[in-house]
Amino acid sequence: MPRMDTADLNRRPLLPLIIACLVLAMFCTGCFGETPANVDWATHESTGASASADGIQETLDTYASALVEKDRVRFASILDQENPAFTEQELQRFDGLIEVPFDRYYLNLISQTESEPGKVAAKVATAYTLRGSFPELPDLRRDAYFLVRRDGGWKLAGDAGEQILGMKRDARFEDFGKVEALEGDRTIVFYQSPQTEVAQQALTMAEASLPRIEEFVPGASLPKVPVKVYKGTDEINQTFPGKWQEWTGGASRQLGEKAEQGGEIIIDAEVFQETDKTSPGYNQKMIAHELTHIALFPLTGDRTPPFLIEGLADHVAGIEDVVLLKNRLQSGSDFSPTLSDLYQPGGFSALLTTDAATLAYEESDMAVALLEERYGNEKVLALLREFRRRESDNVNQAVLVDEIFRSVLGVSWNEFENDWRRYVLEN
Repeated sequence: MPRMDTADLNRRPLLPLIIACLVLAMFCTGCFGETPANVDWATHESTGASASADGIQETLDTYASALVEKDRVRFASILDQENPAFTEQELQRFDGLIEVPFDRYYLNLISQTESEPGKVAAKVATAYTLRGSFPELPDLRRDAYFLVRRDGGWKLAGDAGEQILGMKRDARFEDFGKVEALEGDRTIVFYQSPQTEVAQQALTMAEASLPRIEEFVPGASLPKVPVKVYKGTDEINQTFPGKWQEWTGGASRQLGEKAEQGGEIIIDAEVFQETDKTSPGYNQKMIAHELTHIALFPLTGDRTPPFLIEGLADHVAGIEDVVLLKNRLQSGSDFSPTLSDLYQPGGFSALLTTDAATLAYEESDMAVALLEERYGNEKVLALLREFRRRESDNVNQAVLVDEIFRSVLGVSWNEFENDWRRYVLEN
């Protein structure tokens, strides 16, 4: 299930962590919410005329392969010239993607129906991989097209998304201008030309972060990680409606259920530039934090305590002082969330105030710092693996946490929590 996790390091007192779990819940519903309004609108290819025989899939294959091969003439050959507006739109899209090093572009016919003689509405699944990046097709998206029969065969004739999927198509990254690409050894940054400076900084920061990530997550030999730099919140909200908060500067997004499908990082250029001036070092930590999330995706499951995920990402990126948490513990006052609140899968969704968000980060950071110092990094990774292995166990989360801490660390949860309180006050 696709996930988006957000980083908030230097600006924690100002930027609540609530986005991390709100977005997680939204993304767990499917691939960008593109569920059609009526799934019975068409005849599935297995029950009607063969899509292969009538040439529709061949047209889609030409579209996809021409994008990969950067063959503009071949791409134009399957566009319906009698619909000049659509043809111009698609050729602009082709030109906007000329710098993207596709390894494979995938358009697979799901179903089709004849909307009128010689015209077909086709629902397709869309995905792509990038050269040097994750080998498995990520994040299948649903699109829909009209095709018309011409003398030369089927031609793409228009966007049928609203009619077939029951909703307007979300914006694509390339809708905001020609996509430029900066390739490093381990990351590839996509951007539009006005965001060149941010893209260059992001590439440098990402490349510099990877050695430390691989030190703490052995075996996480990540292929090239895609990073997309958006101009600002408006463009991000058009691409991910309802799944982004305006004050979030960066996020990592899991692209599929399998580790091989990887993840990508999304950056808000306006916030990136602002924090570069007001909080030096924040962007480096944010990118390291998000890259750590991507490295940990294969080790995390639905029952993995959020404090382990966020705390380890902060540990790799570089944690800060825990002033608020230490004050609360020294005063003996009650506070929320507690560390136990943050082992619940949805524990971060209750963070409705700035104080709660700050405490959540500080608690997570100190819990992982204690684990790393007392038990070692391999034990931390063993915890993650065991939570992943047992994510389908039909037991209460509190019972599961206690059992796993006993089996991996040799201490009960209560013993660990008491040790954690002492550790916070001593450090």
